Amino acid sequence: MQKSYMPAKEADAVAWSANFAALLTLNFAQYGVDQTEADAFAVVNTALQLAYAKATTTVTRTKITVADKNTAMGMMKKSAGYLVSIVQGRPTLSDGQKLQLGITVRVTHGTPIPAPSQKPFIKTVGTDGRNGTFELRQNSTRRGKPKNVAGAMVFTYTGPNAPQDINAWKFATATTKTTIELPFPPSATGDTVWVTAFWQNAKDESGPAANPVSVNLPAGGMLPKETVEAMKIAA
Repeated sequence: MQKSYMPAKEADAVAWSANFAALLTLNFAQYGVDQTEADAFAVVNTALQLAYAKATTTVTRTKITVADKNTAMGMMKKSAGYLVSIVQGRPTLSDGQKLQLGITVRVTHGTPIPAPSQKPFIKTVGTDGRNGTFELRQNSTRRGKPKNVAGAMVFTYTGPNAPQDINAWKFATATTKTTIELPFPPSATGDTVWVTAFWQNAKDESGPAANPVSVNLPAGGMLPKETVEAMKIAA
């Protein structure tokens, strides 16, 4: 069975990202990627390297730095999935060049598994406080995942309007399920939160992103001001 190009261990995935970014920066045109795309991945990789270092160093490892690392890892995988699909479609590249990039060389015999061609349809199931439950569907009337889809990557954004910049979205979770519950951080005021996602096949090749959906969440999760002041006095 053909394995995914992305290493399963975090340390190996971070090293993969560094190698991929370095080679794209040097030879982006050769791989069929334009300079803007190569530069954007370099920024994503730098953020991952810094976040991973903080999350794995004893003196800087906290819940916040670990969460930042997870977000950076999700953004790297999302950006890499898009670029790898471009590279894989470059007919002039040799197997050796793809292996140098850390990309799986496709088996030429048998029936290949295509990258997902359709975007998920996201249905809002409901909210409970600062949690939202969503269902990923094939379309508005058909439940489940499309053929050859292994799972999905889910991203969120908090703000009045869904962002056009892909880097503004925050990685939420990778899932093989079609119903997901997303917790949102505490807020002193009500928020509009947005959710989008894209399907992935077993080779981590991604399809187009879903049309974002939004829900309005109430304020919540914050400690009362009196409790915060009492904690400061006690400290």
